[in-house]
Amino acid sequence: MKVRTTVLRLTGLALLAAVLLSGLVALGIRWIGEADGERTAERASSQVAASVLDQLARRDFTEGANLNRQALLADLEPFLQSGMVYRVKVWSVTEHHAQIAFSDESRVESAVRPFDPHLARRLDAGEAVVESVPNDNEHRFEIARAGDLREVFIGFRDAAGTPARLEVYVSVDVDTTVRHATTVLLPLTVVGVLAVALALFPLAVGVARRIDRDRRERDDALHYGFAAAELARRDVAHKLHDHVIPDLASAGLLLDIAADVPPPRAKELVSDARARIGADVHRLRGLLSELTPPMLDPAGVRTAFVGLVAGLANSGCRITLEMADDPHLEAEVASLLHRAAGELLRNAVTHSGASHVHLAIRRDGDRVHAVVADNGRGFNPAAPAESGHIGLLLVRRAVADAGGTFTISSARGRDRHEGTGSYVELVVPGTVSYVQSAVSPRLR
Repeated sequence: MKVRTTVLRLTGLALLAAVLLSGLVALGIRWIGEADGERTAERASSQVAASVLDQLARRDFTEGANLNRQALLADLEPFLQSGMVYRVKVWSVTEHHAQIAFSDESRVESAVRPFDPHLARRLDAGEAVVESVPNDNEHRFEIARAGDLREVFIGFRDAAGTPARLEVYVSVDVDTTVRHATTVLLPLTVVGVLAVALALFPLAVGVARRIDRDRRERDDALHYGFAAAELARRDVAHKLHDHVIPDLASAGLLLDIAADVPPPRAKELVSDARARIGADVHRLRGLLSELTPPMLDPAGVRTAFVGLVAGLANSGCRITLEMADDPHLEAEVASLLHRAAGELLRNAVTHSGASHVHLAIRRDGDRVHAVVADNGRGFNPAAPAESGHIGLLLVRRAVADAGGTFTISSARGRDRHEGTGSYVELVVPGTVSYVQSAVSPRLR
């Protein structure tokens, strides 16, 4: 996963989250605004009812009753003039229908609607019922302001004991409330989401870089394995082609000739063929050892490390070994350190430009310490490994597989005089039963 891809994805997710959360906030604000409008309408209608309901209950609103319209309008005028109430309707309710007995808009008087038992139960229970203004003929004079009005029903009984309903239309400014809340909350929501995304950016970039680095290391390790296998195959083919196969062919020819010559000469030819075959057996055993490195014999651990150092003596760099005659290392641990030390020594000799490399191995209780130090130009341990140069990575993973730790201390310089050299320390358990199976494939 590339860092750029991660940044783009995080940016997209942050924007998507901002949009979705903004939509949810807007819906929440609208819902709160509607609820606040209903509460406002209920409070206003309650105030109107407290002022006029007693007077309305003294009048008879049944059909045919003589209503004093002017007196009713005078009672309601303060609320209508102040804008607290937009319209008032009084309904007379029978068993089958409800009829408008009075309204400040006289053109709707005598309008009839079917009896609503559900509304009746709520009103009889003392509830003030708030509803939006529907779009129908009954509300043709209020529909133009339907968005700013809420109709509130309050139940009472008139002077004749007939069920009646006071319907009050109250102005509510839901849109202004929603706009104001949106102006305040929506920017805070967007800024909050973006701030969280911005705070997560360094973490996301760091994780992406680690994933990208691990991917490159896996690819390099795979390439390294393929290249090593191909190199080993070619080396085996070269040794077989140049030495083993010609020698075996020669031995076969010598044996064929020996069959046709006198015994003294035949004995010489057979001896020569045996020598050639013996040399080839030795070469084949050497190839087998190179392909599958043997476990080190605990009694010959120091000898093996001395041989490792001696094998690099012609590199032009002085290599010294500090190690007890009997370091008390188990075969598995000794084999791991031998392979790891070999890789580290070859790296130092090949890449550091050092004039001196020191290898120290010691046992400290139940842990074994191995240190490779040089006086070369040094390098940046935090920098990604160059393509194809993954020896340190393989050593690090092999040591980690064995339950150990791998530490590098170094600083980059132009040459060994300016650099601080490199100091690499491996610490592994003194007893590891699975090192051979877990580690050998990486360091063969």
